[in-house]
Amino acid sequence: MGAAEFVTTALTVQITAYQRVIDRMNTHLASLPASERAQIEEASTVLRKARAGDNHTLLPLTTARPKDPR
Repeated sequence: MGAAEFVTTALTVQITAYQRVIDRMNTHLASLPASERAQIEEASTVLRKARAGDNHTLLPLTTARPKDPR
C-alpha cells in the first residue's frame, strides 16, 4: 500500500471503534420491541431517500483573491 505504519494503525483503530459502535447499536436495536424497531426502520428509510434526492441546493463556490498590495 505504501502508507506509513502509523497511518494504517490509526485507520485500523478507527475502523475497530466504529465496528464496536455498530455492534452496540445493533444489540440495542435487537432489544427493542418490534413496533419501535419498525418505526426506526421507517425513519431510516425516509432519511436515506431524503439524502439521496437531487432537490438540494448546492452552495455557490467562489475563489478568494488576495488584494493587490500596491
